[in-house]
Amino acid sequence: MMIDSTARCPKWLIGPMLANGGAISFYKYMELVLNDPINGFYGSGRLKIGKDGDFCTSPSLGNDFAQLLAIQVVDWFLGLEEAGINYELFSLVEIGPGEGTLSRDLINSISELAPFLIGKIELILVEPNIGMKKRQEKVIKELKGVEVRWSSLENLKINPVTGVVIANEVLDALPVERIIFRENKFFRQGVSLKKKDGNYYLDFIDLKTTRAIDEFLKESESLLKIDFPPKEISSGWVTEWHCDIPCWFNDLSKILINGSLLVVDYAMESKRYYHSTRRSGTLMSYRNQKANYNILQDAGFCDLTAHICIESTINYAITNGWTFLGKTRQGQALLALGLSKLLYSLQKSAKNDIAFALARRESLLRLVDPIGLGEYRWLAFKKNNGNDFTLRNRFLEEPIN
Repeated sequence: MMIDSTARCPKWLIGPMLANGGAISFYKYMELVLNDPINGFYGSGRLKIGKDGDFCTSPSLGNDFAQLLAIQVVDWFLGLEEAGINYELFSLVEIGPGEGTLSRDLINSISELAPFLIGKIELILVEPNIGMKKRQEKVIKELKGVEVRWSSLENLKINPVTGVVIANEVLDALPVERIIFRENKFFRQGVSLKKKDGNYYLDFIDLKTTRAIDEFLKESESLLKIDFPPKEISSGWVTEWHCDIPCWFNDLSKILINGSLLVVDYAMESKRYYHSTRRSGTLMSYRNQKANYNILQDAGFCDLTAHICIESTINYAITNGWTFLGKTRQGQALLALGLSKLLYSLQKSAKNDIAFALARRESLLRLVDPIGLGEYRWLAFKKNNGNDFTLRNRFLEEPIN
């Protein structure tokens, strides 16, 4: 039998898989290797974010991303205040805060832009993984003058808030169902154990589709106005379904009374997402700044991430009570918020410290690089509970020169 020797099953994963007959769905596999509290990439706190880590995020390149995003966040807070929305404290909620640097830098930037707001807001971090929470606590403890707390979505649903919710690079890390087309029919992709010479290895296996997957395939064809399966696909064509996103939007609709939600993530249009030439889907593994298509290698030591489908995501939000405000690429959003001004200001810095100015310039350009972080999509939504208010969406406006 063919065995990929690089996809060796870690000892901790053997037990859960044997308990399920030696095979689990890919969804369950992704959930385990990312979020297991002891051995998962996120759950253990093992991942490293930044230039010297496993992958870079926009906040990990410095505080410029937060400075620009804060301009939009302040506009949203002011819009809520001007509308006369009742509140004790406005809440800035970050879902999946990573290292905690974005939350910290956002609060510091808001303090500079609109210091009068600081006494009116609280910071809430939603982090299900203990390993990551411990790392966030070390970063957030530097903040002063603002109330900070961690909360679960369940607790926030009991005590909903008013304000702004940020989800930066969250949805791409939710476990996905992988669906494979073979012999003119769809299967649910699973992960199985194979044993050779006393060692266990991981391999893919075709499982029967669930009713939920069948409904997704049927609904997507009519909703997205695409052929499912796409025309001219070959046997072995694979794609993903972010089956948790509808529930995610439903949960968030219950934690926010009035306010806005910004989703920033890997995303693409449905016609690109489900194209016949994208035969391996969008799922990738990341470790030490390197992307790997072998998504079963080094289980628990790599990030797994899948793009979201733009039209599906917007539909899931609207279905769960959100109003869609607009979308754009990150490069365009940051230019609209004044990135070119920051670049221009570096001319003065260069006179005093050219090395610092060049390093900062490189980080700013990476934020808008069309083949990198600049291709992220910003999707904004509004939630209102019987209050008619208008929010300024500056990130959708023409770029500032």
